[in-house]
Amino acid sequence: MVKRLYPRILLVVALLTTATHAASPFMKPGDEVVEYVRTRFHDAKRGEAWATKHQGYGAAATNAEDFARLTRTALAELNASHTAFYPRGSEGFAGLSSIFQRHLKLPKVDAPSIGADVTETPEGFFVRHVFANGPAAKAGLLRGDRLISINDKPLKSLTSLASRVGKSTRFSVERTQGATPLNLTITPRIINPKTEWLDTQKASSRIVERGGRRVAYQQLYSCAGPEHQDLLEETLAGEFSDADALVIDFRDGWGGCNPTFLNLFSRTVPVFTRFSREGRRNDWSATWRKPVVLLVNGNSRSGKEMVALVMKQHALATLVGQRTAGAVLAGTPLRLSNGDLLYLAVEDIEVDGVRLEGQGVPVDVEVPDSLLFAAGKDPQLDKALDVASAAVPTPH
Repeated sequence: MVKRLYPRILLVVALLTTATHAASPFMKPGDEVVEYVRTRFHDAKRGEAWATKHQGYGAAATNAEDFARLTRTALAELNASHTAFYPRGSEGFAGLSSIFQRHLKLPKVDAPSIGADVTETPEGFFVRHVFANGPAAKAGLLRGDRLISINDKPLKSLTSLASRVGKSTRFSVERTQGATPLNLTITPRIINPKTEWLDTQKASSRIVERGGRRVAYQQLYSCAGPEHQDLLEETLAGEFSDADALVIDFRDGWGGCNPTFLNLFSRTVPVFTRFSREGRRNDWSATWRKPVVLLVNGNSRSGKEMVALVMKQHALATLVGQRTAGAVLAGTPLRLSNGDLLYLAVEDIEVDGVRLEGQGVPVDVEVPDSLLFAAGKDPQLDKALDVASAAVPTPH
């Protein structure tokens, strides 16, 4: 009797297991991730081995959060840049969607924002960048502030902002470690992330008096897409034309930066000189030839790194801050059937024979980061302005 029942028991167990897996709503998107890695990952051999190991992993997910955790843990084994998982509603999902809006054929991309770049650390949520003219800037939020709570509820994720769009919201902020928290009222807004980055780039433009020199500054939080390069070129020819030096802030944010970005600083373009009938001389160049400082850190990625390497190699710029991320594979967004996005490295890249993936670009002037409880201070930027000012030739 036992011998007759044993095969039936195995069959029942197998059927139950199959039914359980089939019932999981995350099995299909999990299988899609596996197939994309198998067929699109830049290293075919590693992609095949990874896919074989993780086949069917999605069936173990019990909810969306669980699926995201499993997917990210599995993708981390590939140890590749431009390889990440962005669930719908996440900040990264909105950013990637705005960069690749045309590629993904999205009619519009909107996301809630307070106008700040907030990073999660073991010590809590800290403000890295306050975007010029945004809601956070108008409310008085500063770089280095720790966000504690929103309307007296402990902050666990910025996804909660979606329900607060257009509503005055109380943020509890710790500016000085151990001090009594501040209460700031910020009204989150809906905006296309790319639009926010471009607005920030334009609003960040300013000329700073430093050591008797006029140093121009512009923040490129993102360099993905021709709009950012066009805006910088326009500013160089316009309000920055009389500045003595330039600081471009490449820290954090998104990469991009087409190689044509380097044309803005080419020294092969001739200098033209015009002479008036009164004998006045006017020199003019279509490219920027004055001192340049690139401000970079461990989150300066992708095209920003390629630009930084070439400008350093050809003495077109001085790099200040910290070594770049070493994240220079070419990635593409892949939409899953449940609407989530897989960002996958599909090509390897070298710059003049140099492979930056996993290496990054070392800086000329090292300045440690000091974000936590910075109270708005930015030693890396201060040093970049000093270096730019000192690089201006002394008039004869």
